[in-house]
Amino acid sequence: MKTLFPLCILSTLLYGQSFEPVQTDAQIAAELKFLTSSTDQVGFTYVGTQGALNGLSLPLSYYSTADYWGQYVGTLPGNNLTVVDVYNGGDYTLTPNPSSPGADLQVERVNVFYGTDIYDASCWQIALGLCGKAGLASNLFAMAENQDTLLNVGYDGNASQASANANRATTHQDGTFQYNGASITNGQSAYFFRMVTRNWLSVDPFMNTSYMKYVSAQGLPPNPDYQAGKITWLDWKPITGENAWGFFIGPLQTALLKAEAQGSSYVPFSSSSVQNALGALYALRCMQSELGGVYYACKGSLGNQGDQPVNPYEVSVENNASALAGLLILERILNDELQNETDLNAQQKQQVETALDQIHAMIYGGATPQGATTKGILSFFKNNAWDASVGIFYQGGLANDPKSPGDWMPTSEPKAVDVSTWGVAVLGVPLIDSWYGAGTAYEIWQNVKSWGGFYGPDGSLWGVGYSDQDGNGGGKFDPNGIISAEWTAGAINLLRCLITQYQAISGGGTYVADLQKDHDSMMEHLMTLRNDLYVTTDAYDSVRPANYASLIEIPQDKLAFLYASKRYMIPFGWFANPLPSTTSTSWAIMLHYNFNPFSPKGDYESSSY
Repeated sequence: MKTLFPLCILSTLLYGQSFEPVQTDAQIAAELKFLTSSTDQVGFTYVGTQGALNGLSLPLSYYSTADYWGQYVGTLPGNNLTVVDVYNGGDYTLTPNPSSPGADLQVERVNVFYGTDIYDASCWQIALGLCGKAGLASNLFAMAENQDTLLNVGYDGNASQASANANRATTHQDGTFQYNGASITNGQSAYFFRMVTRNWLSVDPFMNTSYMKYVSAQGLPPNPDYQAGKITWLDWKPITGENAWGFFIGPLQTALLKAEAQGSSYVPFSSSSVQNALGALYALRCMQSELGGVYYACKGSLGNQGDQPVNPYEVSVENNASALAGLLILERILNDELQNETDLNAQQKQQVETALDQIHAMIYGGATPQGATTKGILSFFKNNAWDASVGIFYQGGLANDPKSPGDWMPTSEPKAVDVSTWGVAVLGVPLIDSWYGAGTAYEIWQNVKSWGGFYGPDGSLWGVGYSDQDGNGGGKFDPNGIISAEWTAGAINLLRCLITQYQAISGGGTYVADLQKDHDSMMEHLMTLRNDLYVTTDAYDSVRPANYASLIEIPQDKLAFLYASKRYMIPFGWFANPLPSTTSTSWAIMLHYNFNPFSPKGDYESSSY
């Protein structure tokens, strides 16, 4: 395996301090080929057929096969593939009978096979933008903007009919999808559902395979669209974090990359990415609590497990890190437009200035659309999100819940890795250390890796998992632990921020050697989760499907990073699978090009507050 070269400051830097890559340009090209190929050609995309999406390549979250679900997942202890889908003439749905032993497995494989998380899609956009700026292909910016079009029209890529804003969480008459007490009926201002499908009637990957013997349907109508092997889409969750990425971080960073590649000093106000973000800004503002934390999900949204609605006063700290980053990126773009876009008319300038005032209020405190006052996201991070008892950020909590005894009721367990890796990367060393004392940002990483770090058989730090309940930490190898490619890449991004920012602070250099050691080790071992090396890495022998290479056949001219080292129920409510992942592969490309998605400038320097 190729090892990491020492830290190197290059003379031709794209995004400030540069870290030497561990992958070759040819390997990046092979990953780009996976990102841009359709699923029938072993890739992460499909081709739209409906309305404005007709003929456009659109991203999916994963690549999987019927054999993976049938031969591997379905045969694991406790699993059963048998499922009966039942038609409901009242709402025209075809869904698995909850009493069927294979009901949950069918929903999971359809979600994975057919779904796109808008966070994953936004990472895909950035990866294509970086490769486009590097000149790997000529059409990559146009392809990345296909996702902007999907967000704008709001319907599925292969929908039976073009119903505008069908995937926007507008408020229902019963109050479902209310935004912190506010109703949003304009689709362009509402959240997008976190995960969308290709078509409302989604195809089970078992259809037309030998595994269909496990699937049957009852009460089918005469309509030929309804048949065994299809179910109606079941994931309708408007989540703040996904929308922060889907509307702000991914599209806007890609638009900035395009402007830089074209030698422009600004992203045009009229661009779809900017207009989409300005529309979604209203919903984000409505979701902000008086304490400053932005709520996790709209009223009536269901949780990741079961059919119980999420408490509308729940706050995810990780979601707030994403929201803060997205606001900073939009702020930069709008300021660039005011300074450089000379043909803005008076009304457009007023729109930009108003949006900048609204962003400022969200970050530092001010009025909300409902007429209340918020203390701002920074106040929330400083005064509520910090768990001083263990030196990390809380996973989340309840903010301004009228049924709670206090304004803030934090949730301390399970601990989440990405809350701190993303949170510190967004806030930056100078701000965190000014709040909690010199060296705090460094200590946060030490605390996280003590319980979240995945250590290899050689005793070195290979990466991170998801929580403090994964069997990781302790500085030693546990074959039953788990390493996530995506979350490890996020941790590497954090370390690059820590190294860069501590080098710029008097006395901060004392931390750099230790941080560099962790960075180099994780960069090296992140490669073990690339599909070609995963199958030969001894550390995963006991958790890897025995016939993995035949279950997930990938041509030699394509490469992808897996979501995780094994199948595992993450404590936050979804399964990790060792499947090629759009977001893991995209994060690897970000690392290759030294790009920090949380920074308005794409670098590892701290943002100015």
